[in-house]
Amino acid sequence: MFTWKDISIAGIIILAIVFYTCKDNALQASIKSPENKVSNYLTTESHLFKFVSENTYTEYKDGQQLVNWITFDEAYLKCKKNPRPILIDIYTTWCGPCKMMSSQTFNHPQIAKYINDNFYAVKFDAESKDSVRFDKYLFVSTDATNPKAPHQFAASILDNQLAYPSIVFLNNQIQRLDIIKGFMPPQKFEPIITYYGSGDYQHIKWEEYQKQFTSTIK
Repeated sequence: MFTWKDISIAGIIILAIVFYTCKDNALQASIKSPENKVSNYLTTESHLFKFVSENTYTEYKDGQQLVNWITFDEAYLKCKKNPRPILIDIYTTWCGPCKMMSSQTFNHPQIAKYINDNFYAVKFDAESKDSVRFDKYLFVSTDATNPKAPHQFAASILDNQLAYPSIVFLNNQIQRLDIIKGFMPPQKFEPIITYYGSGDYQHIKWEEYQKQFTSTIK
């Protein structure tokens, strides 16, 4: 039986190898630059749990999700056939900010439409007991008998820094670009998804992109 300390160094190493051992190219070099990585510019205040009382969009209810969520296994296969970026929402069922992210941000019509049009969207429970297949590797729960045990996949893709929600962006080569931690209201999340969804991160610094970005959310 696995313990927390066993969170599978093997699993962490596997994803680290897959995400980072590819030959450096212009894209990877640009993404490693602080200017092109959004998370390096987020202050603590910008992504803490906050209640957006003035929102006017529809609250999320089970069965009424606007984003076309699929499993990571499905996203991986789709990306191989028809490459496009992947967005992964890593959450837990007990996480308040995760629920707000679902109800207020992912269920905002304009946010959902942009994600559906430009990403393969994956919603992954960090405490899931289901296995996840990534290429020839299989990731499982660290403890099938403990309902709160983290999943190897979540621990691996988050570099074992488990914070919820965490939104992971992968490029169309299934290489990790960035991790955005914490609740983000639609207005703050919109430029981030367009930055990575459009591919502008490859040639525009984040600070410059923010200055020229025009929101479509009223």
